[in-house]
Amino acid sequence: MKQILILSILSLFIMSCKSDKNNDKEISNFQFDIPDSETETPKSTLYYFVRHAEKDTSDPKNDDPELTDKGLERAAFISEFFKKKNLDALYATSYKRNLQTIIPTAHYYRSRIEDFDPNADTLFTKEFWKNTYGKNVLIVGHSNTNPRFVNEILQSKKYENLDEDNYNTIFQVEITKDLKVKDSVFQLKMNGETME
Repeated sequence: MKQILILSILSLFIMSCKSDKNNDKEISNFQFDIPDSETETPKSTLYYFVRHAEKDTSDPKNDDPELTDKGLERAAFISEFFKKKNLDALYATSYKRNLQTIIPTAHYYRSRIEDFDPNADTLFTKEFWKNTYGKNVLIVGHSNTNPRFVNEILQSKKYENLDEDNYNTIFQVEITKDLKVKDSVFQLKMNGETME
């Protein structure tokens, strides 16, 4: 009788362990495979999503304003921060405020700025994944595109649009060698700034 009880408990334990592993696999199931040209050595991929710096809002009719003086200061500050991140690729929308935000970083890395369309139906495409796989990538977007881009990678609606006055939030998304996704958010504040 004891043996049957022990076997029953052991069977239940083994079945519950298998169930947990299956749930883990579903949660970490990434939407794309490793690109064909890269299958020999799996690599991790790291994305940083930064909103453009402060824009000039003095003319409400201007759809493509430049950065303010504070925005230019923040662009230089962002560049200093990213000097330590060994970036391989830079992306920004073609708006003046985004380009002005990323240009100091592009100058430091002597890197080309790739364009992405913030109005595209899908931001995290298979083509984008293929072009950025195995790289450290900075993406300068907008208060609505950055959370959307991250949500598309995560395949869930985890993040809401940023407040219009939020220029400090950086989203970081790592896709590990075994295609597991890790995301985090941090605040990059210039000297003297406080978060409310």
